[in-house]
Order: sequence, then C-alpha cells, then structure tokens
Amino acid sequence: MKTAMITADENGIPAETLSAIREAGIEISCRKCMTEEELVSFAADADVLWMFGPNLALTPGALERLPKCKALFRSGSGVDALPLAKAAELGISVHNTPESIAESVAEHAVSLLFAMAHTVVEGDRNVRRGKWFDGLNFTRWHLTGRTLGLVGYGRIARHVERMVAGFRMKVIHFDPFVPDSTPLRELLAASDFVSLHCPLTPETRHLIGEAEFKLMKRNAILVNTSRGPVVDEKALIDALKNGIIGGAALDVTDPEPPEKDNPLLQMENVIVTPHIAAFSADFQKNFWRCSVEKLKSLSQTIP
Repeated sequence: MKTAMITADENGIPAETLSAIREAGIEISCRKCMTEEELVSFAADADVLWMFGPNLALTPGALERLPKCKALFRSGSGVDALPLAKAAELGISVHNTPESIAESVAEHAVSLLFAMAHTVVEGDRNVRRGKWFDGLNFTRWHLTGRTLGLVGYGRIARHVERMVAGFRMKVIHFDPFVPDSTPLRELLAASDFVSLHCPLTPETRHLIGEAEFKLMKRNAILVNTSRGPVVDEKALIDALKNGIIGGAALDVTDPEPPEKDNPLLQMENVIVTPHIAAFSADFQKNFWRCSVEKLKSLSQTIP
C-alpha cells in the first residue's frame, strides 16, 4: 500500500512512527502540499492520502485527478473539512482516529462545565482586578443531582457520562443514530447543562439556534467542544445578552479565531478556550499510535 502524507514533511513525523509504518510493509512518502497542483503531482500513485490538521490543497478537483486513491485518512476526529461528497461519489473511503483524542476532549468538556458552574474563571478575573467577592454570584449553579444533556452520544459523550458519574448527575442524550435517544427538544427543556458532542454535518450546522435556546432553562449552561458552526453564534450571543440561558463554555467558535470585537469575549458568563480540548500530556503518544494502527488496518483491506 502506498501512502502519501500530505500535511507534513518527513521531519514533521516522529522517526519511530515512520519506522513502524515501514516495518508493516507500507510505503510512505511525506510532503506538506500547499496547492492542488503540488498535491496531485506528489500523490499521483498513492492508495491512501494521510493528513492531520487543515489542508487547503485537498479539494474535490484534486480527488478527481487522483484515480489511484482509494482512501482518505485524517488522524484525529473531525472530517468536516474534507471533500466528503466528492470522495463518496468516487468511491473513496474516509477514515479517522477519534479514539486518539476522545478521552482528552471529554476531560476538557467536563473541566469547562465545572469551571463555569463554580465561577472559577470569573472569580480569577475578579481577583486579578483587585476585587474579591465583589459582584460575583456564587449561587447560580450546582452540579450534584442536576441533569446533563449530551447532544451526540459517541465516544466523547460516553466518556463525559462516566466522568460525571461521581456527581450523581442524571445524564440524558440525543443522538438520532442511538436507540432510546431523548428527542432534542425534550433534552433541551430538561437539562441544567447541555454539552455538544456531534460532528459538523449539513444536518448539524446551526443545530442549536434561537428556537433551541428558548427551550432551555433560563439558568442553563451550554458547553461546546464539537465544532463552532453547530451553534448559531448570533443566536447564542442574543440568548446570553437577554438572559435566555445562564452561560456558555466554548472550546470552538465560528469563525476561529473569533474576531477581537466578538461580544462573547466581553461577557463574564462565558469561557472561551482556543480549540485545545484534544491536547494533553498523552496527546502525541495516542495520536501517532492510533495513526499507525489505522494505517496497518487499511493495508489489510486495500489491495
């Protein structure tokens, strides 16, 4: 199997990772392709295109010019930036490694939830401004015994559910692909905290908008570690300004990074982190190990 890594040169991949791939009998070449023309020339004979992070060179037009390509593999979770429709049209399979980051993203989601519920960031801001208790509302939220609604019920959401078990929270979930799922409208109305874990697809773009915010409890917290466009950001800003929900903790925005004058950045009941949920002390180890395992698996199925 010939594999073309298209988002990094060879010195951007750990030597032990490259060795493990080659020892498995997989032929691999690496180049950070910046244009469609460069990608097509570099990967002309590749069975698999491997990538991580963004790559503007991988366009629908590029795929049409790569007749030998049988699979796209993106290390990590989201595949929304890939030319999925064209890949499906051409019979090219799409793969990722969500297991490599699931636990870390879940930890970050829970951290954001706890930080928001216990005004950790707001309190820190206060102290740094030379204040102490002034203006802080310590009585808005409590976790134990409350209801957490998970939108999407894949690996990450299930990790979140296990992590909050010690707080005796009632956990409900909405996922159209999971039996016995709670309808979204019912979940939003019942939940004290709502955490988003669905992929970005045409169906989930602006899944949470004005109508959905109006269904939520007035003191509810929204946590988003999925993709920014899953939320209608204008509707979120209006919901926060008008007290329709109580707060938001976001690792993703739309666009990224947010504009400097984005109202979310001025709100005390909002936490924003820079799309870092996947990163932890174990990120590199898990990321490359799962990548090698996925390539080995593909080599068993691609002639």
